[in-house]
Amino acid sequence: MKKHCPPLLLLLLSLSAAPSALAENCVSISDDQARLACYDTAAGRSAPGTPNTPESSLGWGADEDDILGEEAVEPVNLAEEELLFGKRIAEEAELTGNAWVITPHHRNYLLPLTYADTLNRDAWAQQLPDEAMDRLEAKFQLSLKTIAWENILGRNNHLWVGYTQRNWWQVYNESSPFRETNYQPEVSLSFANNWRFWGFTNTLWDVGFLHESNGQGGDLSRSWNRIVAGAAFERRRMTLNVRGWYRIPESSGSDDNPDIEDYLGYGDLTGIWKWEQHEFAVQVRNNLQADNRGSVQLEWTFPVNRRFKGYVQYFNGYGESLIDYNLHQSRIGFGVSMTDLL
Repeated sequence: MKKHCPPLLLLLLSLSAAPSALAENCVSISDDQARLACYDTAAGRSAPGTPNTPESSLGWGADEDDILGEEAVEPVNLAEEELLFGKRIAEEAELTGNAWVITPHHRNYLLPLTYADTLNRDAWAQQLPDEAMDRLEAKFQLSLKTIAWENILGRNNHLWVGYTQRNWWQVYNESSPFRETNYQPEVSLSFANNWRFWGFTNTLWDVGFLHESNGQGGDLSRSWNRIVAGAAFERRRMTLNVRGWYRIPESSGSDDNPDIEDYLGYGDLTGIWKWEQHEFAVQVRNNLQADNRGSVQLEWTFPVNRRFKGYVQYFNGYGESLIDYNLHQSRIGFGVSMTDLL
């Protein structure tokens, strides 16, 4: 019977051979990992996931970081590990390197039919006192962003500017007025990352300034400014986005909603899961006070055609819109989504 040399022995022999002969020794190695390590050595690279040894860092194939004694950071293979949010952010950063390119930010959707169980009749009466308010209305969101400055503090960090607009439209009413519109411009600094723990990969950190208002005056005016910091954690086809914010104080004479944090809290948590072509998301807020005010929003998208996905959205709690920040209501809507979160 023909005897085979152990893979480890062949690997050691290949390491001791001249670089020109290394590739020939690799052919006969039957073990996949050992053969790959042999070819990496022949090409002057360290095996994937294997730190450079002192001998290799001073020999042929050594790079500047090895000679200086700095440990190289192993990049995360976003596609192989199915880290979909990190992959999307990386693709957006590459795409927006081109001039005049704007990418989606939050979800872009149209819900032609939504139903709310509770109506803010007092606010409506100040706008159109002679019109009845319908429980059925349309809701849609437009959300875009682009890079304003690449690598502002070194590598893998970018300054983004974004804009999100949400609209509630009494389209089934006789005069079809827009009941509420929320405007949200923002600027943020993002940092790509590959820190791993408990099976999760932290792919992104960001911090920024966010303004939100409804563009109305008098008693119907609502607005607030926040410093927002967040992080994204991923594991396979699941993403967890964590955000916290600090509201920039306003003078008592100009503050339209001084108690908004009692209803919208100090941060939110969003979980997203991709299953085949379906995407499920849940976002929760809580004021972390004894009255336990907060909200939960559930989302589901599913395939319809190449351009659109079916979209179902359910909201329960406080703050679906700025005009309703202190009103508890439930709303369910059906429509289409032009973009997903992952």
